Amino acid sequence: MGLKTNCKKIGILVLIGIFILSNKFSANAFYNHFQTADTVIDLITNDTSTSNKKPLTKEPTYFSINTTSKKNWLTTPPLSEDSAANVARKLLAENEVFTDSWSSAAVFVYEKNSYSDLPETIEIPLLKKGERFQLTWYGNLNFKYGMRWGRMHKGLDLFLRTGDSVVAAFDGVVRYAQFNSGGFGNCVVVRHTNGLETVYAHLSKIMVSVNQYVQGGETVGLGGTTGNSSGPHLHFETRYKDFPIDPETYFDFKNGKLISDKLVIDKNSLSSERYPSGATSSKKYSKGSKAGSKSKYGKKGSKKNVKKAGKKSTKSGSKKSSTNKKSSKSSSSKKASSKKAGSNKKSKKK
Repeated sequence: MGLKTNCKKIGILVLIGIFILSNKFSANAFYNHFQTADTVIDLITNDTSTSNKKPLTKEPTYFSINTTSKKNWLTTPPLSEDSAANVARKLLAENEVFTDSWSSAAVFVYEKNSYSDLPETIEIPLLKKGERFQLTWYGNLNFKYGMRWGRMHKGLDLFLRTGDSVVAAFDGVVRYAQFNSGGFGNCVVVRHTNGLETVYAHLSKIMVSVNQYVQGGETVGLGGTTGNSSGPHLHFETRYKDFPIDPETYFDFKNGKLISDKLVIDKNSLSSERYPSGATSSKKYSKGSKAGSKSKYGKKGSKKNVKKAGKKSTKSGSKKSSTNKKSSKSSSSKKASSKKAGSNKKSKKK
């Protein structure tokens, strides 16, 4: 019996050895293969901007350029608090890019600008002198911009680990920085001096505040998996007046550089459907934390709303006064009845 069991063990080991040799696997190759799978495949996430998910019918496509998870770029140190405040104050007061449709209560704010309002050709100078562009890049692009699982994915899903630095792509001012219950989780939106806006979603921590000036490469938050997300990654969007733009139209991932200093967009290349699948308007993504979700579109209350509120308050006030009168009447009647009862008792004693 012992001889048979030993022969079986030897046979199994021989088969394993043949399998390893035939597949040309060494210990190092297997380790590297595992590392690549861990950083790319295991961390691929589901749709980051829709709640009604369809089952996966075929293997998802992902785009992997470099399997290293180490960043090869430096974050930009922030300006002094006074300097940043002065720059932000000037931009918000004088620059038309920042005075148009500015709100800190919603992710998308250009709903009044329709597709028909756009020019046939849009030219956007991406960088000015002294400005820097920096993509949050840790070696892998998990999901590209475009159709995915039967619906449009309007951004890039960039690989990172929880706690990794997330940086602003261009110079600009933070317009939105809070938890978004529409699916983005902890989210930052930066409006840039070139007219574009970039969205940074699913952060574990927000490191900036609204109306804060940031430079390209400056930290705006830390990577995470908050909101509608099933794994740590950065959902990154580029938008022009809420219309999504594929970041690969201006950034070359293979070389790690901007394709050109100027972005030229043909109107026909933009989708007339601006907002994430499942949202008919920007209303869904105007939701923030409970404390900051009173204003849906970041607009102040109109006079009509104020009047209605006033009428309601007066009505409620009149109701309260009537109830107070009723209560006072009932209390007075109770007192009168108690007095009568007292007098009756006295008469009986007599």
